[in-house]
Amino acid sequence: MSLKQWERDVLNRQRNIVFPDTNLNQGRFYRNIASGKAVFSRGQKVSLLLIVFGCMSFYAFGLATAISAFLSQHNIGLLVVDLWSSMWLLGILLFWAFLAVNGLFPAERKRKLRRGYRSKS
Repeated sequence: MSLKQWERDVLNRQRNIVFPDTNLNQGRFYRNIASGKAVFSRGQKVSLLLIVFGCMSFYAFGLATAISAFLSQHNIGLLVVDLWSSMWLLGILLFWAFLAVNGLFPAERKRKLRRGYRSKS
């Protein structure tokens, strides 16, 4: 990234337009976690674990409620609604599990070997 592109990016992040910038920053946040490129300190990992645990427990409770409603229904119309809601909650639950694994246990990066005037070859 060139200096001019970097300056433009910094200026764009400091604008007073709330909604589009908030969406861009949130998308950038989730992309960095999902890609495994984000580097977190120990405190940030603990905070991420607490957030993920809270969201996963909330959606797991919702999923259990939707499954129990699905199993107790005898009306076909409500069965479809309960099935869709349980699939939706399962998808969100898997999303948070994916983010937790990639955020807390990032993949090992390959180190580039530099060959310069100080290398011992």
